[in-house]
Amino acid sequence: MRFSLKSFLIRLLLLAIFPGAALAASFEYLYLEASEGNSSGGHSAIQFGDEIYHYQHHDSGLIRLLRQDKQEFHFLYRFLQNRRIHLSRVEVSEETFNRLGEYFKWQFLAQDQQFKQLNDLLKDCLLLRRLLYKQPDIGTDFSAVLRLNGVGLFYAEHDLDSQKDEYPKNIKVGSQSSPFIGLLRKKIEAQYGQDYLSKRREQITANIKTLTPNHWPAPTSILSKDNFPPVINSFADSYTDYLTGLAAIKVLVEEQPLQADAFFVTQESVTPEEKKILEALREQLALSLLKSVKSGRPDWGAAVLVNMARYIAVEQSLQLGRWVFIDDFAVDSEWISTDQFMEQAEPIQTQIDDAQANFKQIRKVIINPGGLTESNYSQLEMSANRYFEWLKGKQQKAVRYQGEKALPTKSISLPDWLMPELSSQQLTSALTGLEHYENKLLQELAQHYQYNLLTRNCVTELFRTLDQALLSQNTVDNDPAKQAELLIKESRQRLGGTISAAYNFIPFVSFQSVQENYKVSSNTVLNAYRGQQLEKLYAKNNGLMVALRESNVFSSTLYSYNPDDAFFVFFTDDSLALRPVFGVFNTAAGIGQSLFGFLSWPFDSGKNLKAGTTGILMSLPELLFFNMRKGSYKYLSYNQFVKDER
Repeated sequence: MRFSLKSFLIRLLLLAIFPGAALAASFEYLYLEASEGNSSGGHSAIQFGDEIYHYQHHDSGLIRLLRQDKQEFHFLYRFLQNRRIHLSRVEVSEETFNRLGEYFKWQFLAQDQQFKQLNDLLKDCLLLRRLLYKQPDIGTDFSAVLRLNGVGLFYAEHDLDSQKDEYPKNIKVGSQSSPFIGLLRKKIEAQYGQDYLSKRREQITANIKTLTPNHWPAPTSILSKDNFPPVINSFADSYTDYLTGLAAIKVLVEEQPLQADAFFVTQESVTPEEKKILEALREQLALSLLKSVKSGRPDWGAAVLVNMARYIAVEQSLQLGRWVFIDDFAVDSEWISTDQFMEQAEPIQTQIDDAQANFKQIRKVIINPGGLTESNYSQLEMSANRYFEWLKGKQQKAVRYQGEKALPTKSISLPDWLMPELSSQQLTSALTGLEHYENKLLQELAQHYQYNLLTRNCVTELFRTLDQALLSQNTVDNDPAKQAELLIKESRQRLGGTISAAYNFIPFVSFQSVQENYKVSSNTVLNAYRGQQLEKLYAKNNGLMVALRESNVFSSTLYSYNPDDAFFVFFTDDSLALRPVFGVFNTAAGIGQSLFGFLSWPFDSGKNLKAGTTGILMSLPELLFFNMRKGSYKYLSYNQFVKDER
């Protein structure tokens, strides 16, 4: 953003003359240009400090408020999606800034809780149906939604199903036991007694047998847009927490070793300084385990499993003299095929270099005084996972591109161990009440958040939320006419004017309305990735040669075909005069891909046909001088983005 010396001097002068006066503040209104993919017709957002709020349409048909860090947002849209951002700074008072920022935050937290409750209802319904109908799997959602986090570090999928008749009876130590787990069990027994684990197991077993579904009352109104729904403990969460705790005890008693795919051994040697750090971390993990196993937290079992896994990794690192880490990728991580890895060799090599640099940097941090914390170790674990996963691609293997977690969550589906002792009548009654509540909640969510291209989209909801924030402290009069009159007054006083959500549903139009009605002090165009790189090339090379070479996907040095993009020939975002001509070629390319898609449909499930159709839709506006598609960059470096921003 541009620094205004004049504005700064004026504020300094006002502060000197009126020392008690409050300094003005500002928020930013963002307009993102159209592009292929999400929000293809353009997008809008609002920024308070380093937090950006924007509404996004989800597959559920509902629109949700999202909150993102400023850098994360700009990297996603300006770099990966290659979209210019137009930013207007709106001057407001400090009190108005705080009111708007706090209201958006409250709205985000309230809606997050509302959708969390909907997810809890889904899990409860799935579990009740399974218990009622005695089937191993009801539909395709069950095994994906109800899982035991952390248990997959020690057991493979379905390993525990065959033990349903044995567990929790007569647990024995096997021949493939882990001495490290045995050591941890002895520490627990020394601290809490020889029979502590068996008593804890009996207590959990009793809790499971007596576990009953929660009562979900359905009042006249479950939620409102600015209120949290009632907090009710999920029946499914309680059940999975209990089973995870039993699995943790089973690991301790049986001295179960880690699964082969739960960890990886690197070729990176542990230095003498790092050895001291790891020895200290090992003691921290042991102490943390002793606290977790006694904890009253519902999710104590998952914490114990992660602690044990990391303890083993640290012990192995010390014994082997090489770094060993737990695999922390999520089950649903995104994968890159070997072909994609080779096609995107240059940007992926930058990713590898970045991952290596991050890994080395964190290794330096942890050996500094005060650098050893479990949080820093989590960062080291994540950076190691990312770096060594990338290196697998050089061995002609598919790699996971995204999905690292701060805590390893390798999970398994629910085993058929212990079931709550509920009658069919109890289960039927609970399921009926639950479904009634779920339907009521879905109706209210649809009432508040049902997406509509014209009347409820990413733009209209921003302005409606602004209006609600301005009236958030007015609880005296609910007369709609008086509320509308008060809103106009508040908006003019605080923002400089009024903007109707009903007439500003197009992102570009809304941006113009902000210019005309709000107290806009400055406007900035933040260039997209390709635009930034073009500026660098123009500064160093012949402009005509650069323009010709970079005008198309075949000779461009700045763009390699991304399979997520529909095929096209010419870039038109920086070629206004030739845009219709280039649009003809791009439309022809889309038609060609569609025709090929008809032939390849049996082999690619219609992927090429869909991409070709999208290409035609993205190219037709170019015939009328309007640009939408800009090409995306899936594998750009976040470190490079931060460097370019500086």
